[in-house]
Amino acid sequence: MAEQYTDLELALNTLVKNFHSASPTDADTLTAQEFQSMISKELPTMVKTAGDQEGLNKLLADLNVEDGKGVTFKDFWRLVDSLATAQFRLQSKEKQVKCVKCSLM
Repeated sequence: MAEQYTDLELALNTLVKNFHSASPTDADTLTAQEFQSMISKELPTMVKTAGDQEGLNKLLADLNVEDGKGVTFKDFWRLVDSLATAQFRLQSKEKQVKCVKCSLM
């Protein structure tokens, strides 16, 4: 019997797979252009500013990626964390719900 993965497990797998497949050289880091292409394709609604050079530069600075350095998965994960936190805040404001067990507030 094949294992049935949860939606969350599938989403995490997709994040990892999409990051690593964004580099044609299968490197551990993405160039700024590879990162911009992946973000524009995979997160166009949540990261609208990454489409232009100024927005990309700000995003990379927010992620503490130094000029000329590649974007690591850890850098990408910081972006995912900030997007998830922002999404949680939006949803909790809409529902007026506060989670007492997590520190996303």
